[in-house]
Amino acid sequence: MNEGLPTYLLLSAAQREERLRRSGLETLLVPAEGSGPGKDTAGESVAAHSYKQYYRVRVFNLEVLEIRPLGTGAAMKPAALPPVIRAGVARGNAGGEGTALADIALHGQERMPRPPGGGETAGGHSRSANPASSGRQRGAAGKIRDTAVRALYTLGLDSGEVLLKTLGGRRYRVDKVTPLRAGSGGVLPEPYRAASLALARSLALEQPGRPGLLMGMDPEFLLLRASTGRAVPASRYLPMDGVAGCDAGPPGTRGAFPVAELRPAPRGEPRALLAQLMSAARTADRLIADRSLRWRAGGMPLPGWALGGHLHFSGVTLCAPLLRALDNYLALPLLLLEDARAATRRPRYGVLGDFRLQPHGGFEYRTLPSFLVSPVIAKGVVFLAHLIVSRYEDLTLRPLDQEDLHAAYYSGDKPPLRAAFPPLAAQLRALPGYAQAARYIEPLFSCIAAEQTWDESRDIRGLWCGKLRSSEQDMAQ
Repeated sequence: MNEGLPTYLLLSAAQREERLRRSGLETLLVPAEGSGPGKDTAGESVAAHSYKQYYRVRVFNLEVLEIRPLGTGAAMKPAALPPVIRAGVARGNAGGEGTALADIALHGQERMPRPPGGGETAGGHSRSANPASSGRQRGAAGKIRDTAVRALYTLGLDSGEVLLKTLGGRRYRVDKVTPLRAGSGGVLPEPYRAASLALARSLALEQPGRPGLLMGMDPEFLLLRASTGRAVPASRYLPMDGVAGCDAGPPGTRGAFPVAELRPAPRGEPRALLAQLMSAARTADRLIADRSLRWRAGGMPLPGWALGGHLHFSGVTLCAPLLRALDNYLALPLLLLEDARAATRRPRYGVLGDFRLQPHGGFEYRTLPSFLVSPVIAKGVVFLAHLIVSRYEDLTLRPLDQEDLHAAYYSGDKPPLRAAFPPLAAQLRALPGYAQAARYIEPLFSCIAAEQTWDESRDIRGLWCGKLRSSEQDMAQ
């Protein structure tokens, strides 16, 4: 619980604000006289401030336990709303079970229907305009959840209380963060105590190395017409479901379901999953009959077109140490390989700790850009991710907790992150199971050592659908 509390305590209020803003959140943590929990935004009248709604959100292990609407203005009297909104979320466990997501309503907001293709197994997919999703909900309730969870996680925490202020237009400002601490005798207050016991039971069911781990993915790519330099909607060629399909684009982009995705069937072993990925690529190649179209991947292959390489896991319990291991041991090294254009994807997409719980009881890790830029990179990502999730409790380094490296991640400043990488690589190489995965991961590390980067202007179709080079044939076997 709150393994990053020492980091949080070392940050000044101004540093906490800067870290939250860097991660795409609106915040004003420093109180001002006569302005309630936080100072008013610039130009906001006293009258307008007096009628802003507040919410107190309680979170344990990245799970929102309770959302309590408070009154308006500095006095914060109880609001004329449902007094407490308790939010259950689906959580993974070693047995593949999960609790159902409870209905929740805020000001008449209802749970939104699942997007087309929702409700799959570990290969499930869906795009979110709000990173760091902590559940399947949209509307006001989903945005409140997302904001509270991301605020805690960004500050090195996973459990505590967040005070949010409504700004209108589904915007919420972080006004206060209170880390969870045990009371006298080391006992947690409710509802945290019950959530802590449930987490302990779930973790106790997991076996060493997590042999029941199941992994899926849905990396994205764009179709580009070279003569115009414009994206061509993937929906012209690909269905909405299936192993090769189309999905909605980032907010502000045009076209109905313009982004292409590969959705290989989930598998328990990385080699088997990569074979499914190759099969999905061949399916896309067959369905996209126009051979003049170029396929582009990466983080931002065209201005405004942010792409993701989402990984799905089930058979493992989501917890903050697991998520931070993925950030430090997977997202950090992949950033060292990215095209400079990919940095513009952050912080709307690609934030650290970006996840979404799935109805099958697992979760989706959404921080990575699309790793379809190269089969070599894709192999390294899949094997490395599987190894990290299998052994995350042995991966204890947290360089991204450091303020300078946290800032470097969001700005794409590679030299300080490159200097932090060798200890991470050494710890990975010492893990049980690394020897079997080394032939796929070491080429990734060699590219990092050589300071190579991928090229997002490159057409990847031939890499995935042309004649495989001998070094890549074993991926499909």
